[in-house]
Amino acid sequence: MLKKPNFKTFTLYTLISNLLIYLLQFYLFRENVNYYLCTDIKSYNLDLFSRKFEYIYPESCDLNAYLQGVLNIQNFYNQIDYVYFDRPLFIFYISFFYIVLKVILSPFSLTSVFLIKASFFLGQLFLTSLVCVYIYKILKSVKIDFNDMYFSLPWMVSISPMFKWHIYESTSMTFTFLIFLIGIYLVVNFDKLNQKTYFFLIGLLFLIHRSAALIILFAFIFALFTKRLNLRFVKNLLLFIIPIFLHYSVLFFYTGFADHQAQGYRQFVWLIDFFQGKETIIGGYFCQSPRQALVCYKNDLINLLKYLLIPVIFLLVNFLTNFKLLFLKYKKFLIYSISFALLINSFWLFIGWYPPIRFSYYGLGNLIIFSLIISYVLIDNKNSKKIFFLAYSLYFLFLNHWNYPEVLKINSFVLISAFLFFSTLVLNYQKINKI
Repeated sequence: MLKKPNFKTFTLYTLISNLLIYLLQFYLFRENVNYYLCTDIKSYNLDLFSRKFEYIYPESCDLNAYLQGVLNIQNFYNQIDYVYFDRPLFIFYISFFYIVLKVILSPFSLTSVFLIKASFFLGQLFLTSLVCVYIYKILKSVKIDFNDMYFSLPWMVSISPMFKWHIYESTSMTFTFLIFLIGIYLVVNFDKLNQKTYFFLIGLLFLIHRSAALIILFAFIFALFTKRLNLRFVKNLLLFIIPIFLHYSVLFFYTGFADHQAQGYRQFVWLIDFFQGKETIIGGYFCQSPRQALVCYKNDLINLLKYLLIPVIFLLVNFLTNFKLLFLKYKKFLIYSISFALLINSFWLFIGWYPPIRFSYYGLGNLIIFSLIISYVLIDNKNSKKIFFLAYSLYFLFLNHWNYPEVLKINSFVLISAFLFFSTLVLNYQKINKI
């Protein structure tokens, strides 16, 4: 029996989880898999040991844009009009796996397409393991017993919507869960952590997904309200800025960099355009006026709650029936988690471009998944725990992609999961009444 979980342990069980999810999603229940937008399921041939194998795998419409950076990593800063220059460490991260796999698997003469897809998968796999490590760290920090969740935690993270649909894809969206967790972990352990190290790492994380800056903002607000703001904190901000400054200095020197998201989509900068009386983009996913932005983002939040309706109902009822345990015992922890999710959602409100359930998920969606995992850990009754785990697995394993026009596709598995979630609540309520 392992004494405590670690990155190696989580990586093993994350791999097992995702291989199982792949077989279930793309083979056993293949007819139910549909990304609806941007991503298609394609068949590929693999020549191995003088035999041909056919496999199916998703391919994102963003893949070619990422390929340009990953395959030409030596000339990364010499590229022109590369749209993901704001995510250089994500490109370098995936490129590392590509180079390693290319060397190790060179005897097999594998295609670059296979290697690049395997590189993205490994990159997302290790990210999932790191997410599990931080969930464990947070649980330990707030004195919640981990209960030997060596397999169940990687499984629960892996089948959550963001990871189930995107671990096989070329996207950095999955890093938003890590950003959410690091923000909570930093605040919960504010006086214990080496802030210099964390501020520098958050600066690096910014070069993977720019919303990492919200961790710094959250830490600043926390320090301000708890009267921990001091000169040392301000000095540590320099460590956050250094990697960002170096990257963009090189970019401007080599390419005369222009922000693709700002120029093409007018993300966030549409506010400046609006107040200067300039024309903004309206129509489709674009809602670039204050009123329209509020309406579009409100509708997207409603769709997110509809998409995760059954788990959300479970969480609300579970919170009300376990108020003393959940709120009184973990008051600060809950406030920190909810506050950071609200901060993240407040930030994305102003982007001005609202594709189906994406930016609303980065805060509230990640909070819901995190809360479900915490709820599972806190269940004492073994039967209730098993029923909840089955309910969670059935709901998310057979949950459609959020790009579905009607948001939530009701199927027999979703209905069964609803019954199982309800059964868990009943068993927990009966136990509370007996105490």
